[in-house]
Amino acid sequence: MFASLSLIGALVFLLGHGQAYPMRWCTTSAEEQNKCNAFIAVVNDSNVNPSCVQAASAIQCMEKIKNGDADLVTLDGGEIYRAGKKYGMVPVVAEQYGYGAFYYAVAVAKLNSGVTMKTLKGKKTCHTGAGKTSGWVVPIGFLLSKQYMKQDKSSCNPYISAGNYFKQSCIPNVKSSKIDSTGKNPSNLCEPMCPSECKTTGKYSGYSGAFKCLMDGVGEVAFVKHTTVMENVNGSDASKYRYLCTDGTMKEIGQHLACHLAKVPSHAVMTSSENSNKANYVKILMKVSDEYGVKQSNSSMFQLFNSQKFGGKDLLFKDSTMSFLDVSSKTTAKYLGVDYMKDLEALDDCVTPTAGPTAGPTAGSSDNKPYGFLASVVFMFVVLVLS
Repeated sequence: MFASLSLIGALVFLLGHGQAYPMRWCTTSAEEQNKCNAFIAVVNDSNVNPSCVQAASAIQCMEKIKNGDADLVTLDGGEIYRAGKKYGMVPVVAEQYGYGAFYYAVAVAKLNSGVTMKTLKGKKTCHTGAGKTSGWVVPIGFLLSKQYMKQDKSSCNPYISAGNYFKQSCIPNVKSSKIDSTGKNPSNLCEPMCPSECKTTGKYSGYSGAFKCLMDGVGEVAFVKHTTVMENVNGSDASKYRYLCTDGTMKEIGQHLACHLAKVPSHAVMTSSENSNKANYVKILMKVSDEYGVKQSNSSMFQLFNSQKFGGKDLLFKDSTMSFLDVSSKTTAKYLGVDYMKDLEALDDCVTPTAGPTAGPTAGSSDNKPYGFLASVVFMFVVLVLS
């Protein structure tokens, strides 16, 4: 009898301690996959089974997490909103930069342009990229929420609304198949100003690229973040530019606390709301960040927040990340904040949802199967021994 109980105890111990929990990271490019493989190689914890799963896009990663085929992915603000609303995902950790776990989305124009946030109709605009937070979601969401820009009700496509509102724009990737699956996004959103970037990225993409679009005189306003101007010009040249405030006024560069379009939460690592390993993921990420983050100055070693050796920028995490912040107790809505949620909802306002957000992996997903199998083995063994 005592031997039987000992065997039962051993199996129960195996159930609770012998099965490493999965940490399947979803990547969206070959370069990111390579960095992910280097990342999981430094995860020195016998309780976790890390791996990398490649997908074609952030949305495909959300699908994989929903279906139980992946666990984690890093997303920007707009993607976080979609992940929470349609895929039942929640934040785990947030990236922290030198100024905190957030940044300010701003509109920038040249000093004597006469452009304001209330007079953008018919203007030429520079954006970081299609669907990007500072360059698309915030400014277009703001213009729609204030009804300066009218939503195109026949299509419920904000890109068509923007094409009708702006004279011309440079929105990199706006005609790519991932963004424009129907081929109906207006050509004036890229072709006149940056024709080589309609389906890809180039010199006018990203924060610095959008500001270069303004500096080169291609556009009249650039939608970027509050650090962009000072990262691309010297102090004296910054006086040639102004922030455009939501009330129609302008302020000097550096006055972003009083003049911004939105306070935007930083990129965050997301997982399914039903994933029971959130606390474990936080522990692992904090540990790796401490050992291989900004403290790791040896470039021959793995550096969590440096993508250069992998042939890209901002792979897995933004290269400007300083550390992680535990946000696993927050819902997606609380993480995004009220004002930013308004911009996101304004973009969605025309769309009639066919279904609410899904809850994530089911009980039968691959995330739970190993534990279910072991539980069944223990149960059957106990029945046989005690019968």
